[in-house]
Amino acid sequence: MDDLVRDFLVESGENLDRLDQELVQLESDPSSRDLLSSIFRTIHTIKGSCGFLGFAKLEKVAHAGESLLSRLRDGKLSLNAEITSGLLAMVDAVRQMLAEIKTTEQDGKEDYAGLIENLARLLQQVKEDSVPDQSSAPRPPVRKSAGGRRPLSSTGRENWRPVGRARLRASRRYRYCVVRAGKRRPAAAAREPARAGDERGG
Repeated sequence: MDDLVRDFLVESGENLDRLDQELVQLESDPSSRDLLSSIFRTIHTIKGSCGFLGFAKLEKVAHAGESLLSRLRDGKLSLNAEITSGLLAMVDAVRQMLAEIKTTEQDGKEDYAGLIENLARLLQQVKEDSVPDQSSAPRPPVRKSAGGRRPLSSTGRENWRPVGRARLRASRRYRYCVVRAGKRRPAAAAREPARAGDERGG
């Protein structure tokens, strides 16, 4: 057996023994971030080593457990009986595959598809529960002005538009000339600033 595989088996066995004790402690303190982080690191280490050593089946099982543990560690999921059962089943599967590696140097023929599917189902349930239903969320009422119209925003630009180019040329004092959308400003009113300027010039 390769030395790397032997070291992997020894380290993983020690880590899983500690993990079993942490799971027992977690029953009395299910929200402990320290315990959840330690359990997560154990599975994460096993998964990373499997990727390096080529144990693809064990890597998939560890990855499914790691994803669920990540939600627990981040506080996005609370430990319950169903999740505890799923994690214990995952640990048992990891131990069995490690025993297979010790005997045959392969992670076995069993792919634990049912276990991976169950862990993924628990994870998907978390995702759906964490997303609020936007369809049932109440919408804030739209305030109206005294005249029954929608109020302008702080800039007041959504209901305004520039006038035509010809009418812009008629005013030298103002860089822009705007009117409310849907209403036309009389052409004579747009020419008044220009006329006043001509009269002062005369």
